[in-house]
Amino acid sequence: MNSSHPPASGHGTLPWTRSCFVCGIDNPHGLHLRSHFDGQVVTLRYRPRPADLGYRHIIHGGITGTLLDEVMTWSAILAAHRMCVAAEFTTRLKKPISLGMDLLFRAHVRRANSKLILTTGEVLTLSGELLGGADGKYLPMPPGQFALCQEDFVDDPSAIPLSSILSTPQAEPTHAPS
Repeated sequence: MNSSHPPASGHGTLPWTRSCFVCGIDNPHGLHLRSHFDGQVVTLRYRPRPADLGYRHIIHGGITGTLLDEVMTWSAILAAHRMCVAAEFTTRLKKPISLGMDLLFRAHVRRANSKLILTTGEVLTLSGELLGGADGKYLPMPPGQFALCQEDFVDDPSAIPLSSILSTPQAEPTHAPS
């Protein structure tokens, strides 16, 4: 994989899990959101809840960072064709986010190779005003870890099938008996 490596094919709603704070359907404290892919960019829409407040009048920056991480992680997964995890991300909050604001989070891959995927994300109002952004470094998940998360995904016909996003996981190396 290199920077010209195309993202996974398919457009539409990305798969979701049972336990994730952002997308998990069984997480009682979660946001239960769905991310979407248009062939190049991952997007997610969100309207902050009263539970998301930091100070009385603005949304906690951690919520913004979490949602940026979600779309950047999916961007990395789509580019790597493997599950990915954040190694590092930096969030820049440019303007306060208040209750009642309809938000658009979006992300794309800046550069990718087989070991590291660099992503960029933004949070905007629906009219296009930039409220914040992030840059992230994502690592493909080791094949042995993939089975732990694969079972958590929900198989739903309204989502892009996980199997069309991911490459066949490589088996862990085995050593032949001497």
